[in-house]
Amino acid sequence: MFSFAKTAAISAIFITTSMGVAFAGTHGEPGRDHDHHNGFHDRSMLGDNDITTDVTPSPTYIVPAYAPAYVHQSRLNTILAELRADNRTMNADRSRGLLTSAEYQRLRADDAWIRHEAMTVADHHNGAIPAARYAALQNQAEQLHANIHRMA
Repeated sequence: MFSFAKTAAISAIFITTSMGVAFAGTHGEPGRDHDHHNGFHDRSMLGDNDITTDVTPSPTYIVPAYAPAYVHQSRLNTILAELRADNRTMNADRSRGLLTSAEYQRLRADDAWIRHEAMTVADHHNGAIPAARYAALQNQAEQLHANIHRMA
């Protein structure tokens, strides 16, 4: 497993090179207002003493030395989607009379605890859930799912 410094260095290199390629590729972009038309230089808008060339200076961008790697929020979305599905199952089982009020309240409390824990972890990690915490939350969600089917 990479250390934090190696991961940060690789991320910074990747981001700077991809930004450099992206900015270099915008020079001859169609639709931009350039002084040339179909490869020929249009001097009709230039004055007599104007020595402007086709090369326009590109803006300078400062890239920080440390750029954090982007982490998808799909782990949080996956956990929340599983909890929503379990919530629908609990409500359906309760409406059919398969769950008692006490069982339903216990399952709802477990659901709320897992949801709270997932949101708290995501808040502390800029909306993402680290792999270790994701595995633990997945286990808790699977246990809740098993409890719903066992009680119903």
